[in-house]
Amino acid sequence: MTNQPSESYNKSKRIASNTLVLFVRMFLLTILNLYAVRLVLKGLGEEDYGIFNTIAGVVTLSSFLSGVMALSVQRFYSIALGLGNPKRMNDIFSVSMNILIVLAVILLILFETIGLWFIRTEIHIPPERMHATLWLFQFSLFSFICSIFQIPYTASIFAHEDMGAYAMISTVECILRVVVAWMIGKMIMDGLIFYGFGLVIVAILVLLLYAWYGSNHYEECHYRLVRQSPLYRRLLIFSGWTMFGSVANVGLIQGNIILLGVFFGPIINAAFGIALQINNAFQALCNSMVLPFRSAMMRAFAEKQFDYLDKLFSVSNKFVFYILLAVSLPILSEMVNILHIWLGDDINQDTVLFSRLIIIYIICLAMHNPITIIMQASGYVKEYHLPVESITLMCLPVTYILFRLGMPSYSVFFSMIGVCVIAHVVRLVCLCHYYKRFSILDYIVSFVIPSCVITIMSGLIAYTLHHHISDVYVELFSVILLMPLVVIVLAYLFGINRKEKELSKSFVINFIKRRAA
Repeated sequence: MTNQPSESYNKSKRIASNTLVLFVRMFLLTILNLYAVRLVLKGLGEEDYGIFNTIAGVVTLSSFLSGVMALSVQRFYSIALGLGNPKRMNDIFSVSMNILIVLAVILLILFETIGLWFIRTEIHIPPERMHATLWLFQFSLFSFICSIFQIPYTASIFAHEDMGAYAMISTVECILRVVVAWMIGKMIMDGLIFYGFGLVIVAILVLLLYAWYGSNHYEECHYRLVRQSPLYRRLLIFSGWTMFGSVANVGLIQGNIILLGVFFGPIINAAFGIALQINNAFQALCNSMVLPFRSAMMRAFAEKQFDYLDKLFSVSNKFVFYILLAVSLPILSEMVNILHIWLGDDINQDTVLFSRLIIIYIICLAMHNPITIIMQASGYVKEYHLPVESITLMCLPVTYILFRLGMPSYSVFFSMIGVCVIAHVVRLVCLCHYYKRFSILDYIVSFVIPSCVITIMSGLIAYTLHHHISDVYVELFSVILLMPLVVIVLAYLFGINRKEKELSKSFVINFIKRRAA
């Protein structure tokens, strides 16, 4: 028992170290991704960029399948690590690879039949761009298949909490994507076709990198034939209910992309596509914060270290929300100026409004992560996803009805944010019922109320800065530099408890000492 506090501290220190690595990765990738969007938009033009966003939406409509498998494999890896069973991990790798091969074949058949029909008949594509669109569809499909086969390797990296390797490979991927975007228009080839082809080459190289790293660093990442039907069944059952949740989440984004394409055409989809790049940047930030906690929380559950799990749950909720608030407030306040600097003068009000609303949606959505991790670790996936995602699935029909009633394009966010908030309440009820140590009242008192107060205080300060500084650039830099600091100070003073303050101090002091040594 005397070693438990030290062990807990070492685990927390590793989480902090992994989080720092992923934050550096996120910062680099955000800059590169935003620059790549500018290059792609300039190289393709607004109409072709809208087409690209629509076709990518059709293909990645099935991305929930790969996301489900990634979460499932990582969950089984983490449990096996917590139980100290390396042979089980190799079984999981081989079984998941077999499942993914079958999945890839099914997706190819579906996309080459129903997918092609849908693009030819249901999406508003200018006739002169249909040839390039069909080539882009094929390239996007092959890139997606490559991403599917990364799953067993990336899941192993996450389970081992080897975030440095993940940060390195994903940074290389992002750099290669920027290079491809920069080359649009410089090759003797249609820009849309070239961009799709370039992304295929990047996808193949990244898959090879993950396969090389996994096979050389982890014993489990070597394929062998496994005929253990119980493991296949357990993986598929877990994936099935997780898939139900992912279907709803994909419907929120990719399904709405298709609806916008059907009702409003490529120009509005281009505005939504730009907003999605902001969404992707915030998702990358959120993933950077959640990934170190996910494996640690699952292993803590497997090892029955529930006190440590409760601490991780509390810290992860506050950490995710306050960092997202610190980043989002200056962007929300200065969105017009930021978009002008990012994309030039050619922006419209739809782009500004979409970009602001999608940030609000992301913050609402991100708060489900700590809850979902515990529910998945406990194995109550059916009991969790069935009620939660039954609500979330209402997003697409609500959006469709709003559009049929003649509502404007931005009303898509009304359904997205609305069902997200309602679903979060249901998530809390599920967690309270199936994880008896959790209390909704404690959650409200220790997290919800302080976070609301800090949000209001920070928002008032941002509003004051925005409206009382006349010079545009002074205002922009004042808000961007001061608001994250304001949120962090308020969160430290009013948002975290005494033990969390002591832990924060020790991390900062140790970090400074290591850098000074």
